[in-house]
Amino acid sequence: MTSPEIAFYKKLSSATKTIFEELYGDPNGGHLIIAPASLILLGDHTHYNGGILLSVALNKFVTIIIKKRTDQTINLTDANSLNSIIFQISDIDNLNEHKFRNELCLLRMLKANCQLEFGFNCVIHSEVPECLGLGALASLEVGFATALNQELNLGLNNSDLLEYVRQCELLSIGKISNIAHHYTVKFGKENKFLNIDLRSLEHKSLARKEHNFDIVIINTGERIQFVSDICNERIEECEIGVKGLRLYIWGIKNLRDVEQSFLLRHYHMLPKRIFNRILYNVNERIRSEEAIKFIKKNKMEDFGKCITQSHWSISSDYELSCPKCDFLIERSSKLPGVFGSKMISCSQWRSTFHLVRSENTNSFIKNIKKKFQNEFKNEPEFYVYQISDGVKEIPIKKN
Repeated sequence: MTSPEIAFYKKLSSATKTIFEELYGDPNGGHLIIAPASLILLGDHTHYNGGILLSVALNKFVTIIIKKRTDQTINLTDANSLNSIIFQISDIDNLNEHKFRNELCLLRMLKANCQLEFGFNCVIHSEVPECLGLGALASLEVGFATALNQELNLGLNNSDLLEYVRQCELLSIGKISNIAHHYTVKFGKENKFLNIDLRSLEHKSLARKEHNFDIVIINTGERIQFVSDICNERIEECEIGVKGLRLYIWGIKNLRDVEQSFLLRHYHMLPKRIFNRILYNVNERIRSEEAIKFIKKNKMEDFGKCITQSHWSISSDYELSCPKCDFLIERSSKLPGVFGSKMISCSQWRSTFHLVRSENTNSFIKNIKKKFQNEFKNEPEFYVYQISDGVKEIPIKKN
């Protein structure tokens, strides 16, 4: 890392380090892990059909400090709420602490596989907003797993580590779990898009050229009730569609194998609601493939149009949007410097993201805030991010 990068990460982790020192003493000799948030740009809701996704890691982070103990005591502290839990390795299976459910799930799996021999002290601090949904959860999960792997010398390679994370998330939230978020947190590159093929698990970084833009997140403040139930319903509808299509297309594994031309010729085969879900999945794969070509050709305006088209398909075919999100996308498309806009999927908050030229970001926020206030009589939250590197593993040197 360069000197500016080192200085940045030291500043970012200073509060976490201070809390660790107050609770557990000197962190030197332990590990400091910085894990970015993840954002899916295209391909969301195709991940349970072997989808092709485009994503970015964002420069908003979870910071974790972990230091091994010589006994089997485990201390976990959430620096945001200062909630803590202390227990023995032997007691993990009997714990039901909701605040640390994801960490405990991973620890149970490691214990079951005889990979958890020593305890540790750990402080976790997150600056990632909840409106990023699964992208925020992935930051915590991958960061914690990476910290354990480094500090406890578990010897997990990247594939094994991400499989642990994936299995834990499946137990926690079910099939809406999106492994593309985990890959993004782990392998994201600064100023580059990540292209992930979930059928082969191949991933490639795609460089952006010339255009300097920000990713503006807008949280409307509207909470989604039963978001997991809604997403799982869409998964079930797609599974019903696959079963129906198998009567007409031999050998298809999932919707990744369905061609648009065939689907449009046989729209009568399925109920309209199921057909629309399949139509979104098939068209989203096509949009992702086109977007990759546009990025490679440096056609950012065309790339942005794919993102906006994806939103309207999510809104009409997948029925996951809402009036506030649709309003933001529609108004944003008319403002200067906006490449593309879309709602954030799998979040408990109605939120959107917008790719905006950096020189237009301030005016964009000012204009869209005014329009939103006039329409809905309340003020949304704004966050401005850039594309970041993936997980940073930073040893804390001994004195």
